[in-house]
Amino acid sequence: MQRVRFAMLLIWIVAVVGCGRAVDPNRPKMVPVKAIVTYKGEPVEKATVTFGEAELRGAVGNTDSRGEVKLWTFDPGDGVIPGPYSVAIRKLEVLALPDPDSVTPAEYNRLSREMNAALSGTPRHLLPKRYSSEKTSGLTVEVMDPGENVFTFALED
Repeated sequence: MQRVRFAMLLIWIVAVVGCGRAVDPNRPKMVPVKAIVTYKGEPVEKATVTFGEAELRGAVGNTDSRGEVKLWTFDPGDGVIPGPYSVAIRKLEVLALPDPDSVTPAEYNRLSREMNAALSGTPRHLLPKRYSSEKTSGLTVEVMDPGENVFTFALED
């Protein structure tokens, strides 16, 4: 009987707290937004898409292997506040050291020095740099409610 009461209490706590993700009732209404990013006709994977504007809280998301992203504002999956946005899309070179067991110690040390030198410099953009800022991208959208909010960004050099 004690275990049953404990289990019921635990279920009640989870239901009330919502696993720590209770939605703030004061948050503005948000709508689902999907973006598709291509560069030179090919989907762009692992790019960060940002919707930003001074009057509204911005939204962000990272593209998948199809170049698609569902943007979010407060919590992953919650959507975007309707309104006008300037858009930035960036993809930076990701540096990673190999598994130390897969190379010789001397090779690992050499790669580590190269990575440290690269990290101390300017990040390398894998998309045209102008798209990395809302101010220079020239990309804008209007998120509508109601409306189908699917935006395609075909990036070019």
